[in-house]
Amino acid sequence: MINQAINSSSYVIVIFALFFSFLTNTKGQDVEKFFNRRDSSSYLNNILSGDPFSLSGNYGFTLRSYNTDGASHRQTPLTSTLFANATAHIYNINIPFNFILNNLDQFSQPFHKDYFKGMLTNQRNRLTRLGFSPYYKWIKVHIGHRSMNFSDFSLSSHNFLGGGVELTPGKFRFSAMVGRLAKVEPVDLFLDRPNLPVYKRIGWGIKAGYGTSNDFIDLILFSAIDDIHSLDIQTTASTGVQPAENMVIALKGQKEVIKNLKIDFELARSGHTRDLTAPRSPISSGISADFDNILFHRHASTIYANAASANLAYQLKKIRMGVGYQRINPGYKTFGAYFFNDDLENTTLQFSGYGIGNFSFAGSAGLQRNNLDKSRPANYKRFIMSLNAGYNLKSWVFGMNYSNFLSNINYVQSDEINLLKVVIVTSDASVSISKNFKGRKNATHNIQLRGSRQEVNQNIESPIGNPATVMYVANLNYGLRFPSNWNINLNADINQNSLSGIRQVRYGIGARMGKTFFDKKLDLSLGNQTYIGTSKNDVRSSLQSIQSFRSSWRINKLHNLQLQISAIQNKNGNVAHTDKYSELVVSLGFQGRFEYKPFQKKPDSSGNKQVHE
Repeated sequence: MINQAINSSSYVIVIFALFFSFLTNTKGQDVEKFFNRRDSSSYLNNILSGDPFSLSGNYGFTLRSYNTDGASHRQTPLTSTLFANATAHIYNINIPFNFILNNLDQFSQPFHKDYFKGMLTNQRNRLTRLGFSPYYKWIKVHIGHRSMNFSDFSLSSHNFLGGGVELTPGKFRFSAMVGRLAKVEPVDLFLDRPNLPVYKRIGWGIKAGYGTSNDFIDLILFSAIDDIHSLDIQTTASTGVQPAENMVIALKGQKEVIKNLKIDFELARSGHTRDLTAPRSPISSGISADFDNILFHRHASTIYANAASANLAYQLKKIRMGVGYQRINPGYKTFGAYFFNDDLENTTLQFSGYGIGNFSFAGSAGLQRNNLDKSRPANYKRFIMSLNAGYNLKSWVFGMNYSNFLSNINYVQSDEINLLKVVIVTSDASVSISKNFKGRKNATHNIQLRGSRQEVNQNIESPIGNPATVMYVANLNYGLRFPSNWNINLNADINQNSLSGIRQVRYGIGARMGKTFFDKKLDLSLGNQTYIGTSKNDVRSSLQSIQSFRSSWRINKLHNLQLQISAIQNKNGNVAHTDKYSELVVSLGFQGRFEYKPFQKKPDSSGNKQVHE
């Protein structure tokens, strides 16, 4: 019954019907209250209350130098980052903004005459993030590099360069955005492995709804299209990448049916044109749920698909129980999410509990299957589960987690740059134990033990397939801190990785000693870490030794300076040959906070607020 509803051609009609049936139940006084703002002077007085202007935030600068001896550079010789996050307050209007400026260069030190010039002229450098989002009560505006979230199946926290708005007057809800979702990236022939080109992508979206945080209904429209002229189509054709277009219409809602019983759902339908250069294929006649209008044109490469999810949860004191259902048909696509898996159906039980004595847990368990349209030569049905649990017993803390999931990834193959679709199934399990206790002379001891197992199965969609990779990791840490501000840390770990009968084992041991000076304003430490790697099958071995110095100086309550120097010696070889090389990494960082209030409103003798500079 559910499958028939998901695949029905009346899917879009159902979305609109549910949305407008909800709106017809909206109380008339809510609409009248919104459109009859009689006391405009009081509204203006609220905006102009508070301090006329203030500015607060944080900023920082990092500089990292990398040099090597005996081998070619494995990293960029010099990198620097300048960032700032601040919020301006103009009366009761708040304007948060941020920016990040990265610089990657081939100079080995920052004192070269062309280094700072290159921060603005080098094509590898760019203003990666610059944006702000002023808001006042129910009005919020986004400008620059921002992200917004409409729903899981439409616009889902994807970064864009442009503008947006969020309005929530009363129970009305309205959001809109427009901007660049992806920057053009041509094929880089200088890379060791060819990259997939990226077309310039522009998107826009609208969300309109009604309700509160617990009970609401939203209708969503999201669209994105690639700029055909941003790349040479003849060049990109060999990579399998073509300019594409996408449109999603969705309905999202949530309702508290009875006390402590809540349901939420989302229905969505997408149109995905994989190749905009393909000929048009308009719909002939009749009513259809397929998009073909002034906003989205149907091509021969256009596919349509549906997605749906629903969750029912009940809160019983400290325990939450629920059921969930999710179905994403093959070919469903949204350009508003970075990662998205299609062709799957999940049916799960959900459970969580917090503060039950000293025990807390959260997880889900259920069934998952793919090949929903029976188009693949093989399909799977499997049990999926995720569980996180913790237990505190005086000074002991116990934890465990388990999860298994899948993801679809497109790989680029060899020089022909053919695409290879891979289904990766990952299973993770880990346990941890820690204990804190006081020793003699008020010394503080901390012991942590952690073990994990990870299995990754790359099931390439071909008759051959790939074997699984199994990794075991065990780690032991011990920390000791004295009242005299001396501290010692010891660690040991082992890592075993098995693939296709080849087993690689890596052992590590390390120590670090440090002390704080000048009323804990200066923190200095020295450390050494050694790793030994072996592989009996092909008689390979490796040895890596890292000596490091760290310092942190708290200049004052608002500013902090860090310096880290790491000297790394590497030795890799086998029976016939051995390679030796060394690396030196120096990092310098500065962080600061600020608060600027040139004006303040203070009460005078009569009790009225006056502005003082």
